[in-house]
Amino acid sequence: MEILETAKDFGIFLAEVVVALFFCKQYLQKYFKKTDVAKALPKQNKLDIGIVDQMESVKEILNADRVHIYEFHNGEHGSSNRPLYRFSCTYEVCKAGNKPVQQQCINLPTNCMPKFIQEIMDNGKFVCTDIEKIKDTMPSTYNFKKSIKIAAFYDVAIKNNEGKTIGFIAIHWFKKENFRTDSQVIDKLVWYASEHLEKSK
Repeated sequence: MEILETAKDFGIFLAEVVVALFFCKQYLQKYFKKTDVAKALPKQNKLDIGIVDQMESVKEILNADRVHIYEFHNGEHGSSNRPLYRFSCTYEVCKAGNKPVQQQCINLPTNCMPKFIQEIMDNGKFVCTDIEKIKDTMPSTYNFKKSIKIAAFYDVAIKNNEGKTIGFIAIHWFKKENFRTDSQVIDKLVWYASEHLEKSK
């Protein structure tokens, strides 16, 4: 009799385990859906290598000290529930010996540099051959760019297929005397970055 009771208890326990495992599996399938990372990574990696190669080419041709790609994003919402629009550096290439600054260029609020952002949005680019020229008119932009050693810059908008500005390319020179431009070279990078950012979504 005791054996039958033990068997009965064990059967109930086993049934509870099976039910628990079933619901656990259902939960995992619902909230942690499988993604084929093995297939996605090589594609993303190939795109990343391609865009970095293009940035390196621009850096060399224009004798730039650094090239960045920034993307706009919403960031977090403030107390008024309005989105705090931000932009972050998602790609960076530097001349050998130059210290990377990408970590200093993440989650930057657009409202701290409104004139700079407006210039990018309205005119599609912002070219500055001497950082000192914007010291009084755009102090926030001046202070930020100065903090990462920029003396001259060429920033140009990246647009998606619908013509919406989704980010920008920033080409930096540490000495204003080294500033040079080549619209064909820059346009090629803009096109490549636009294609890349669309495909990586």
